[in-house]
Amino acid sequence: MERKVCNRNCWILGAIAGVVVLLFTSGIGDRGFFTGLFLGLLTFGMFGATLVWLLCADRPELSQSDDIVSAQDWRREALDSEPETMLVPASLSEPVTGASQMPIMAGAMPVAKPAAATAPAVEAAPVVAKPAPTPKPAPVKAAAAKAEESADDLRRIKGVGPKLSDWLRENGVTRFAQIAAWDAATVADFAHRLGRMGGRIETDDWVGQARLLAEGHQTEHSRAVDRGEAT
Repeated sequence: MERKVCNRNCWILGAIAGVVVLLFTSGIGDRGFFTGLFLGLLTFGMFGATLVWLLCADRPELSQSDDIVSAQDWRREALDSEPETMLVPASLSEPVTGASQMPIMAGAMPVAKPAAATAPAVEAAPVVAKPAPTPKPAPVKAAAAKAEESADDLRRIKGVGPKLSDWLRENGVTRFAQIAAWDAATVADFAHRLGRMGGRIETDDWVGQARLLAEGHQTEHSRAVDRGEAT
């Protein structure tokens, strides 16, 4: 049920109660009409406001509107549901120019060095060369887990959904401090790479929100994310 409908019903009940008080005080009772009217209006206001406060206020199950969805809300819902269709892949905007930029795959084994040449055999007692020690795999998983622990939850910024958060991480943005340090050129670059979604960086003020969160402050949206009421 809409919150607007709930409020309307409460005020209707308040009006009915006011009319009943008016009838009992001035119609059936011995008081004058204006005295009954005053008491009826007083009953209408107090009873209606009490019902609204008890039945309609602070109830998340009551939506603001079930039928009317603004164009902006529809567009944001569509972008949050399938944002990958409007993202510019990082591989197209930043081509790999060297082997140092190639991603390291988890569990990759470095090439083992060849074993040292065996010493020439002695006639009396041939010396057997010890096998080369097996090199330990690079701790890629441990480093990735440590980086994941130190990363911030970018979904606490209003306008950054789960898929946008993953896209930012893929492009090297994992901390609020990084977004807070964006200048106009960096904002324009990310807006271009996001395509039609790029305008949300300025409209939702990602930089301002990230600056507050990096300093340890809270926003209304970040509190909602912490409570599990938003994503």
